[in-house]
Amino acid sequence: MKPFNTLLCILFAFLILGTVCLVFPKDGIPFFFTTLRFPSLSEMFPKESDKESVEAPKEDPEEAIRRMLEETKKKEFAAYADSLKYYEDFFKNGATRFDLPDNDPTWFDRFFLNLEIASLGDGVVRIIHYGDSQLEEDRISSTIREDLQTMFGGAGPGMLPAVATIPAMTVSHINSGGLNRRIIFGDSSLLAMHNRYGPLAQMAEMSGGATITFKKREDRKNQFPHIEGFRQVRILVGKESANFSAALTYDAILENEEGQKEVKKLNAPSPELQKMEKLSVYTFKLPHKASGATLRLSGRAEIYAIAADDTAGVAVDNVAMRGSSGTVFHKIDKKLLAESYEAMNVKLLILQYGGNLVPGMTAATENWTKKIITRQIKVLKEVYPEADILFIGPADMCKQINGKLQSYPGLNRTIKILREIALEEGLAYWDMHRVMGGNQSMISWVKRNPPLGFSDYIHFTRAGANHMGDLFSYSLRMYYDYFKFREAHKIDNKKLNAIQAFSDSLQSSKNDSLAQKDSLEKTVEAP
Repeated sequence: MKPFNTLLCILFAFLILGTVCLVFPKDGIPFFFTTLRFPSLSEMFPKESDKESVEAPKEDPEEAIRRMLEETKKKEFAAYADSLKYYEDFFKNGATRFDLPDNDPTWFDRFFLNLEIASLGDGVVRIIHYGDSQLEEDRISSTIREDLQTMFGGAGPGMLPAVATIPAMTVSHINSGGLNRRIIFGDSSLLAMHNRYGPLAQMAEMSGGATITFKKREDRKNQFPHIEGFRQVRILVGKESANFSAALTYDAILENEEGQKEVKKLNAPSPELQKMEKLSVYTFKLPHKASGATLRLSGRAEIYAIAADDTAGVAVDNVAMRGSSGTVFHKIDKKLLAESYEAMNVKLLILQYGGNLVPGMTAATENWTKKIITRQIKVLKEVYPEADILFIGPADMCKQINGKLQSYPGLNRTIKILREIALEEGLAYWDMHRVMGGNQSMISWVKRNPPLGFSDYIHFTRAGANHMGDLFSYSLRMYYDYFKFREAHKIDNKKLNAIQAFSDSLQSSKNDSLAQKDSLEKTVEAP
């Protein structure tokens, strides 16, 4: 065939195919059990723009995954940032907040972890609350104890001295026999001839025999329910005891056949003995919960403390030192103190001092205050590094100055020094003065109905002490909630820093937008 004829055949074939493309139904022609289809002209000859669309390279799969993860992270961070902002606002501006080293709100994590372990039944975590006369009668400590035992379990009043000279509002305490009280604070005539005072900064020398009875006060039936219900009683005794023996009768809390509670006196099994280098610990394990107990002791011994606790949960001890500024810990036998803390599983030491420093605080006494308080903290850290230490500063204190009630002149200076010392030494600091409302706030506390402060404008009433204890517990709970929030969402420090950086970038963008808007508004308003 001639070339020209070949060309005509090809063109004719294209013409036929084009005609079929034009007239052939778009949806095809049914034919028996199938459908005959024919491509359209647009499919046969796509436009250039269509070619580009079809041939455009797809997004790299790894890049797509990275972008999706980044978007997911932003959404997650945005959700966390809102929640974290709620906590951070409190940590920065809340009146009841804790001041923490490096402003680190994770400072309590180790303590909270110990509390959670104890709440699961693995022993007792102990908090010792040392302080001045603001703590007498088990004030403040009793409220903190009740709040924490409600949250984490536990029962009992904690460690008690063998001889109690000031009645507590939670426990009735009676002793008789050959007990001679020695203390390291206050009356110098009561000092011992040695430095073996133990964890309560006091001890009792026993010769011959003695009886010690303690139980929940009957006039507090509807208060402090966790004071009763303890399941073990321990006695901390000096290693050099001679012929020492102990027996215990306890008020067992039982249920009768009708399911009603009744109390019956029972004899406890013989105590277990744990011997340490300078300390012996006698432990009575009780078959039933108890509301009270009577110890009958004989022999010669130094008795450092009697502890009534549950077998798990948290215990809070009240150690009030009237007239003290907490400058006595360096005088106590370090080995004995360390062994006492170890045997009692102490995980938090609270030092509540400063009120007795305020009246004499001047620029001239600052250096002495810094040295003596820093020394106490360093000693406690050295003696028992397993415990965290928290310092509570003085409350507002007022007196007549030029015929007008005003806060003590040295109060703010004292608070400033104590806060600086605490943070420099890695302690948490809780500012009672700020919690109350600052200078002159004690006046309004005294005027409240019922009064929260006594007319000396220095000490809290029982109602005021309970209120302060609750405020402390509420603040601590905020940090615990923050701990649980991070635990639930697996937010470690690295992730926390990333979320905070993301939050800061959002705030920076918001600030830039506001600045641009403000600049634009000023430009529009300009004449």
